[in-house]
Parts: sequence; C-alpha cells; structure tokens
Amino acid sequence: MARRGADALASRQKLEVLGGFIGFFTVLALVNAVGLIATGRPSIFASIVLVLMLVASWRTYRAWRRVDRAVTLR
Repeated sequence: MARRGADALASRQKLEVLGGFIGFFTVLALVNAVGLIATGRPSIFASIVLVLMLVASWRTYRAWRRVDRAVTLR
C-alpha cells in the first residue's frame, strides 16, 4: 500500500524525525551498555533496552525506505 504525492512526503519526513530520535537514544543505550560492561558491571536491563532500541531503529529504517521508494517513484 504505497502512498503517493504529498502524503508520502509527509510520512517520509515524520519517519526521518522519528528515526533521528530513535537513533539518538539507541546510541545512548549502546554507550551505556558498553560502559557498564567495561566497568565490570554488566546489566541485563541495559542489554535488553539496547536490543529493543536496535529493533526499533531497524523497523523505522525499513518503514522509511518503503515510504522513500513511494516518494521517488512519483
């Protein structure tokens, strides 16, 4: 169900903003998890948050690519 025109462009822009936020917090989760492991205090909670953020990043990227194709096909 590809959208066309201005609707697809608006969706792409919203996904770009969402991707920026999710990407930023994914980097923070990565730094936190690596920092905890490096100091000898590994945390399962930090690892789970990191995995969830990576999944959210991947899903946002895939959605953005799908909408981006609809925008570039017009």
